Amino acid sequence: MYSKFALVVAAVAVLFGVHANAATHPQDIEALWRFKEEALKMSKNDARWRKVFETWTGRGPDCPFPECPHDPCGEDWHGTWHGVQCRELQGVKQWTLPENVYRRVTNMHIPEWGLPGHLPESLCLFEMLEELDFDENEFEGALPACVGCLPNLREIDIEDNKFTGTIPKEWGNLHKLIEFEIDGNELLAGCIPEGLPKDAEWCGDCWSTCPSYDPYCGAYDCKSCVEWTKDPEIGTSYENTRIKGERCPGEPNPPVCPWEIFKEEFEAKQAEEKELRRQQAQELQQRRQDAMEEQADEPSTITFLNEVRSVEEKPEEAVAEEPQPVVEAPEPVVEEELPAEETPEPNVEEELPA
Repeated sequence: MYSKFALVVAAVAVLFGVHANAATHPQDIEALWRFKEEALKMSKNDARWRKVFETWTGRGPDCPFPECPHDPCGEDWHGTWHGVQCRELQGVKQWTLPENVYRRVTNMHIPEWGLPGHLPESLCLFEMLEELDFDENEFEGALPACVGCLPNLREIDIEDNKFTGTIPKEWGNLHKLIEFEIDGNELLAGCIPEGLPKDAEWCGDCWSTCPSYDPYCGAYDCKSCVEWTKDPEIGTSYENTRIKGERCPGEPNPPVCPWEIFKEEFEAKQAEEKELRRQQAQELQQRRQDAMEEQADEPSTITFLNEVRSVEEKPEEAVAEEPQPVVEAPEPVVEEELPAEETPEPNVEEELPA
């Protein structure tokens, strides 16, 4: 029977991914590089963008790459790269996760920098993004429709920019969105897509915590509407725009999700690299084994001495005489007996005395 803690750990591992070395998820790091490349290209290498990206290395200026691996999330919620944060994700405080669990980028927070150009569409590659905060910059052009495909977005703050056109109907698919601020975009017009939060209303309260004798104090304490923001006003706010507040008829357009394609391509690339590393490791192991076998086959003084020593240490063994071949004796040759010659008897008659 699994314990409740084990089930929670298993769910976190599926959501965030597990790795031997704690770090930002490599998919998010790749998305950040694409965001940086797009921003510098479309702004013609603007100095303000370059200033933002100065800290995008290693674990920040205190430990740049290659001294430290690229890790924008770091060990705290505010991260190590400017504007990149890895806060709570679906109620989980990422900075309290085990060291072997990847962190995911949840916030892109780069306000008040006067950043030029359009809003980079590579923002749509961050599938776990919850807050998008780019207010008080100089962004212009149309709002990217693909933002409507980010399923976890709960806050968009892009007020006081120079966006034109209308709010994409695809943004009506942001069902978790609670705070949507587009005030101050004077050329933004049209209707509000159905599905976006209702018009903003005051649901919190703020009061001064300054002592009466300090005229320069500006500290306030606020009772907010939700836990993750101190903003007492929640909903869709569109003051100082050409939007009149009408809701667009019909359902929102189905979104096109670049992060889904990006994720598939990234995972396929990771699988290919993993297989390549496995093959390289296997080939290296085989080369080492072949080298050891070749070295063992080569005669050497050490090998010779070891063999001599092993022979000397062995007890003498009786050497068995080799069996001699059996030589069969030749059979004796039996000579045929020749008939004896008959000696002539003396002639008695001839031997008479004279």
